[in-house]
Formats: sequence, structure tokens, C-alpha cells
Amino acid sequence: MEYTIPEINNGLAKIVFPDQTWTFVPLTEDMTEADLDDIVHRITPPHLLSGTTPSFLSAGASRTAAEKPAEEYVDPRPEYIQKRTAAYGTLESQIEYITENGLDAWQTKVTQIKTDNPKPS
Repeated sequence: MEYTIPEINNGLAKIVFPDQTWTFVPLTEDMTEADLDDIVHRITPPHLLSGTTPSFLSAGASRTAAEKPAEEYVDPRPEYIQKRTAAYGTLESQIEYITENGLDAWQTKVTQIKTDNPKPS
């Protein structure tokens, strides 16, 4: 999924998708290109994604939604990323934190989360 970054202000990158929908992504000094691409991939609007149909599924099928048992799910991300993501909270909670406490306080919180969950050398 291609995206553009038309502006960066105060550590926030504006991400614009091909259909011109957009969002902001908070940046960090130690963020890599892969980190940014991963974040954008995770927040890509569902209507812009595409895939292939699995053999068990056909149009008109009726199914029951169910959570996969935790023991069957394996998170492919490195452990430090999993821990950081859990500590950051949802994008909504981060925006609320910034709104209530300011960007500097949020950046301090992010720095502490990264200190507590360091990237392996």
C-alpha cells in the first residue's frame, strides 16, 4: 500500500492514502522506515486493502464470528515491539493523552516506554 507524507509538524506525520483519506502518525527520533511502514500498514483503511479468497469461503456463506484461542495466536512482531505497543495504548488513548497532557508529556511518556522496553542491539 503506497502512501504519501505531505507534511511533518511537531513530530506528527500526515499520512495520505491513495483515496485521499488521511491521518496523523506520531514520530520518534529512533523510528526506522520499517517502523513507520508497519504503523501505516496497521492503520490503512480496510476499504483500501485487498487479498485473496481462502478455499473454505464463498460468497453468500453464513459464519459465526469467534475469537481465536489465545494459545493459537502467535504475534509475529518482536517482543520489544509487542511490549511497547501494549504500553502505548490505542491511537485514540494516545490522542486523548496528548489532548489532556500536551505533546511534551506524551513524548516523555513514549521515551520512558522505550527505555523500559529497549530495542535489542
